[in-house]
Amino acid sequence: MLIALNNKNQYLNAMNEQKIKNQKYDYYCPNCREPVFLKKGLIKQAHFTHFQKSECNVFSEGETEEHILGKNILYQWFTQQKIPCQLEAYLSNLKQRPDLLIWLDEQTPIAIEFQCSALSIQRMVERTTGYIKNGYKVYWILGKQYHFKNRLTSFQRLFINEHKLVGCYFLELHVDKNILMVHCRINQQGNSTHISSCSSQFELAKMSTNLEYISKQLLFFGKSNQNESKNQLIQSHYFLNQGRNYQVPEIVLFQKYIYKRGDSLISLPVEVYLPVKDQIFIKSLSYFWKYLLLEWLMERDNKEVITKKEVYQKFSLMVKNNELIFHVMPLITIESKKKCVDHFMALLTQRGVLSAISNSDWIIQKKPKRYGNENEKMTDFLSLDQ
Repeated sequence: MLIALNNKNQYLNAMNEQKIKNQKYDYYCPNCREPVFLKKGLIKQAHFTHFQKSECNVFSEGETEEHILGKNILYQWFTQQKIPCQLEAYLSNLKQRPDLLIWLDEQTPIAIEFQCSALSIQRMVERTTGYIKNGYKVYWILGKQYHFKNRLTSFQRLFINEHKLVGCYFLELHVDKNILMVHCRINQQGNSTHISSCSSQFELAKMSTNLEYISKQLLFFGKSNQNESKNQLIQSHYFLNQGRNYQVPEIVLFQKYIYKRGDSLISLPVEVYLPVKDQIFIKSLSYFWKYLLLEWLMERDNKEVITKKEVYQKFSLMVKNNELIFHVMPLITIESKKKCVDHFMALLTQRGVLSAISNSDWIIQKKPKRYGNENEKMTDFLSLDQ
């Protein structure tokens, strides 16, 4: 911990205490009020620690050097920008101590959490929802062990956030280099598990690196368009067939489901393969949930009207029945997750399966095309991939 109480009940910062040679204060943990002592040296960051193994439920003795240094780096960076900042501020209503608490305006406090060690999904969700429900914004920044490497683990997905201009983004701190790395416009390409993103790094030791500078740099990515990979439909078709050959359980289950309805991996319509935005939120097999939604739509008669309210009701039912399963991503709202369905409806409209008569109503125009053989399907897919 970087903050402790003295015998006058005053808060003391370990970084300041390190500079004082003959300090006579007794120090106490601000959470459990047990005695602590100041550890300081020529190399390691000064910090307070308990004298012996403690039952303190906020400050554990497992705090890493990276975590202590990272909190210090972020604290110094915010204070240099004249941003009100508190280290390890205790939030009595939540019984939590975020690593830092800052205010960019007078209305909304922002919790900053620098995560360097393992954390259970349940605990991360509890802490995040606790902040949000009590009027705090929260930003999680990941340490070295969890830095982004073009693949997303279930743990990393917990910390993905979203912004209207830069899409999904992920924050990480490189303590050894004093660098904040921002990965934004994170997307899942097509129906594969490959992740694409734009990345930018910011040296926090530079006076010019402030929030305004970072925002301007990231706006470039918000306005730019990433190139779609070529041959997405062909690759998606091969991916599905490979999954069948290797007996991937979720693809085998999908294959059995469509067989019972008179379809096969050959006959499947192109609409099931079309990549949708925000697929990164969805854990379910992409082909499967789109097939189920398309199947539900095609139960309607031609020229029948369908409303967005009905679509969202179907969406909720699919979620309830585990037909549409999302990754655990507590920083992403349900409204954002619904966008994948909105985008699929837009794709069906582009394909002429639906016809939009308003922003929230469609008419069933035609049934999607089924394929009789592989050559016919590949010819169509090659044409659409151009």
